[in-house]
Amino acid sequence: SLVPTDSTGAYRYTNSNTVHVLKELIHDVVEPLGPTLRQIPDERSEVAFFESFTAQMFAQRGAYGNNSGWPADVWLALQHAHVQSDILFEETLMKNGLDGRKVLFMPECDILTTSLVSKITAWQKKGGKIVADEFLCPALKADLVLYSFKRTKKADQDKAKVLELAKTLGPQVNALGLKASPSCDNPEIIVRTRKYGETTYVFVVNDKREFGTYVGQHGLVMENGLPSSGRIMLPAQDANVYDITRGTLVMPQRMDGGVSWQVDLGPCDGRIFMITPKPLMELTVTTPETAKAGNAVTVEIAITDTRKSPAKAMVPVKVEVRDANGKPAEGDGYYAAKDGTLSLKLDIASNEDPGVWTVHVRELASRMEMTRYVRVKR
Repeated sequence: SLVPTDSTGAYRYTNSNTVHVLKELIHDVVEPLGPTLRQIPDERSEVAFFESFTAQMFAQRGAYGNNSGWPADVWLALQHAHVQSDILFEETLMKNGLDGRKVLFMPECDILTTSLVSKITAWQKKGGKIVADEFLCPALKADLVLYSFKRTKKADQDKAKVLELAKTLGPQVNALGLKASPSCDNPEIIVRTRKYGETTYVFVVNDKREFGTYVGQHGLVMENGLPSSGRIMLPAQDANVYDITRGTLVMPQRMDGGVSWQVDLGPCDGRIFMITPKPLMELTVTTPETAKAGNAVTVEIAITDTRKSPAKAMVPVKVEVRDANGKPAEGDGYYAAKDGTLSLKLDIASNEDPGVWTVHVRELASRMEMTRYVRVKR
């Protein structure tokens, strides 16, 4: 979809500028942070969002993957309300149950299977709360009722409705007993978190938009991004905040119940913040002084905190390896220091030119860096 085609029957391509933005995303986020993000698990949310295949088939609900109907607007409202939730389908709900879930959203669930109703009813009797609309299957009763609306195909008015729903939905859902979670005072900045060990990772994305000239003149889509600012709130007392997309330390302010910090985002912009209970204090890199061509060299990397203990985090790291001629060598690239440590094996080919190799390491949270040298002999 990023390249033109001569076919009249296939999808041609979307906005031609997308390819340039995608290139920036790969260069700025995917390459440097990909190895780290792949190892940070998503938290099991207390809120689940249920999509019923049964209702879609027998009551003609849903948008068959287009994500353009009432359930999609409920989902978007949850994002704008900063209520993190996981999507469930019949199979996942029946297989994994609802343990640990406190709230279950069930938009357009007219028709459900008997086994599913039994499982949800048992969960609700134990204290689980159902949030549903006027279409809910009569065998279930909602604890909080939402009243649906349809899009008018006027994107600005439709988004205003979603934002208004988010404004009321957030406090209503949080009143159902959810634990405090990261949020923002600007509903058009989307917030989501992941966690590894003692470290929290907060993703923020700017969703503020206006009509442009690509398709905006039709009023269906607001495709041009706008700058947006907000304040991120985090329920944590000991918080050392690092912007790992920029490699900077952020100084949060104390507030009741936690900390907060300002974020200023450009059009279609985003940030990933790494929050640790102890600050990152030292980077050490250990290599042998000499190595023989045809053998391997092990590089030991450690990122420690104020306790001189390895950071309980998944820390993004950039390793630059240059051979005796100054050219990038095998092992050069981006890595994740799991629990603050990384052991990297560099294979030195038997036909390498003798001389001094350079190993430069930079951790991408606070940008501490260190260089070590290895003399390669034949």
